[in-house]
Amino acid sequence: MSKLLDISNLQTGFDTEGGLVRAVDGVSFSVEKGKTLGIVGESGCGKSVTAMSIVQLLPQPAGKILGGHITFKGRELVGASTEVMQDVRGDEIGVIFQEPMTALNPVQRVGKQVAEMLMLHKKDLKKQEALTQSIELLKEVGIPAPEKRIMEYPHQLSGGMRQRVVIAIALACRPDLLIADEPTTALDVTVQAQILELLEKLQREHDMGVIMITHDLGVIAESCDDVVVMYAGRIVEKAPVRELFANPQHAYTKGLLSSIPRLENERKTQLETIPGQVASIQQFVDGCRFCQRMNRNTPERPEFKEIASGHWVEACSKCYEGGSI
Repeated sequence: MSKLLDISNLQTGFDTEGGLVRAVDGVSFSVEKGKTLGIVGESGCGKSVTAMSIVQLLPQPAGKILGGHITFKGRELVGASTEVMQDVRGDEIGVIFQEPMTALNPVQRVGKQVAEMLMLHKKDLKKQEALTQSIELLKEVGIPAPEKRIMEYPHQLSGGMRQRVVIAIALACRPDLLIADEPTTALDVTVQAQILELLEKLQREHDMGVIMITHDLGVIAESCDDVVVMYAGRIVEKAPVRELFANPQHAYTKGLLSSIPRLENERKTQLETIPGQVASIQQFVDGCRFCQRMNRNTPERPEFKEIASGHWVEACSKCYEGGSI
């Protein structure tokens, strides 16, 4: 199966008062058409920065891509012009942003916001035609009475409804790749399941590639084909989803999986935690950053190597090969 997106040695940084800091440090992965790649890790590990680098939506003027390649459908996006990226965003790559209330304009009706996306990429589309298509899109994502909803404002909708509107906007132009950044955050469990079901259904119908960014390992297990585990701006492990859950190799991945509540545990059993905390981005070391958290010294950056078919791990001698927290 051919690669839809291929990221190689991506490095992204931000200019700060204390100098340049590197938020994403040598990240590489690929996404195939019709497949879902999950990116998991603690807050601040670089998941969203990686995603925003793909579509060049980093905070400006501070954010910048420092190196590496982002190849989408055989075309290099690093260094692409603003005009090219405006065509790619929305039309070929859709984005579901993290918080639907801030992703939507609070003073514009829902229908107008969906129609705007259509008219931006389909220049010959008339306003009334765009509104008609907006109703169909809202219907497709499971919003009841879409003819009525297009006249409402975001604050008049529930959290689940707003998230469906954001999905409708992201899918308006039938993109080849969908980036879903924490698509179920702040939603209750029932709505969360509905949103994940909806994304899976739309992916099957349109054969999209999907990047699912989350800190929820349950979402990863349910919806992804492959998983990337990020820590402190780097990938520490990458594998097919079943392989990762059955045979985790890096100490950080083991720690994440150990923290999940399990049905076989006794009631009120205290969950395991990973001691320490992620270092400040200004204090990241060149060596193993999980060792930095554990107060262990590894001066050299560990090799990222393939240990089984499709299973890659950052091979730190203390975190891999029987290494533990």
